[in-house]
Amino acid sequence: MRLQAAILASFAAIALTACAGETPAPESAAASVDQARGISQDRLARIEAVLQDEVDAGKRAGFVAVVAHRGKIVYETAVGLADRENAVPMSQATRFRIASMTKPLVTAALMQLVEDGEVLLSDPVSRYIPAFAEARVALSHERDENGEIPTEPLKRPITVHHVLTHMGGIGYLFDYETDLGRLYLDNNLYFMEGDLAARVARLAELPLYEQPGEVWRYSYGTDIAGRIVEVASGQTLEAFMRARLFEPLGMSDTEFFLDESDLDRLAVVYAFDEEGRLVPSKGGDFAPDPNAGGFGWASGGAGLVATARDYMRFCLMLLNGGELDGARVLSPATVRLMLEPHAPVEATFDEWRRSNTTFALGGYIIRSPGLTGSTDAPGQWGWGGYYDTSFFISPADDLAVAVMAQREPGPRDPGSRAGELVKAIAFGALE
Repeated sequence: MRLQAAILASFAAIALTACAGETPAPESAAASVDQARGISQDRLARIEAVLQDEVDAGKRAGFVAVVAHRGKIVYETAVGLADRENAVPMSQATRFRIASMTKPLVTAALMQLVEDGEVLLSDPVSRYIPAFAEARVALSHERDENGEIPTEPLKRPITVHHVLTHMGGIGYLFDYETDLGRLYLDNNLYFMEGDLAARVARLAELPLYEQPGEVWRYSYGTDIAGRIVEVASGQTLEAFMRARLFEPLGMSDTEFFLDESDLDRLAVVYAFDEEGRLVPSKGGDFAPDPNAGGFGWASGGAGLVATARDYMRFCLMLLNGGELDGARVLSPATVRLMLEPHAPVEATFDEWRRSNTTFALGGYIIRSPGLTGSTDAPGQWGWGGYYDTSFFISPADDLAVAVMAQREPGPRDPGSRAGELVKAIAFGALE
């Protein structure tokens, strides 16, 4: 299980890190800076230099970073190139494949339906996707002498809360050291045909790793949540999220990566070749070629493209108790619930247990910053994406940070300290 553990550790690192033409800002960056109080602009200015160092060292092609404090964007920078081959610079208008940073947004969409009285967190998933009533649980992660994975019936239903918190026993992409993991890889949602409904229906046929509610396991849970949004609302996932989240929040550059039209202002995803050079990615075991066009379907757990500035509007809404610029999309009570711990620490994995970190709704939640070995704050909430994007909010400091690059993970990736450095500078700039 070493490879699986290593990949999971990389997601934990993301968690503990964060981490057409020009689109006009809601207000100019200069105006935001001038109005800022309680944060040092001189200290924030160090961010550009540390990101440029990462680019100069060949660790990434480029970055965009945004910092917000007390309800306003107080710092923005873009360094390096969005497209090295065509010398296109990074800018605040550059869009990124945010991958698993889709999950917090889909979680918020489902919580809107909870507020509407259309869904309960305690509802069985089978209320919306009947096939999950017949789910079975693996007794072993390996095949028996008959070539089958032995299973037992559910002891309790998989609930909406289970899938939102990755406590449903459902698998994902990163285990190819067990027979059960390989079965999930053979049924990778991102390589299947059909819409979200068809792909989730196939997922319902696979054995669970463990009984629901027992173990935190990073999973396709938010993809299932996305399908619940569709069933409960009677709309496609993108249509619901556009009407209820993106348009009210002014997130005009955020949409699902469906076809070639969505390549507009999109940064190239890079990988590292055998010589350690940055080259355009051709995809890998877990996802198709990200530079070849759209995915063709709306995944609940990934698939959105967005600018860093757009994502910051989502963060500002959360910090403001569910409202931004007069548009309320969530109640303060729902936001408080999303930022509470929801998975027992003892049900998570070693790194989180050691640092007293766990999962809230849509992202990690840091409970004991002194145990993380990093610069963090109590109640810090955030998540990251497969292609090297990350964000966090610190409600105690009224602070939000997003750092975005585009890199396909691989064995020759030298790693980047960008997220950690920006986070340390942002916290250090508070006055």
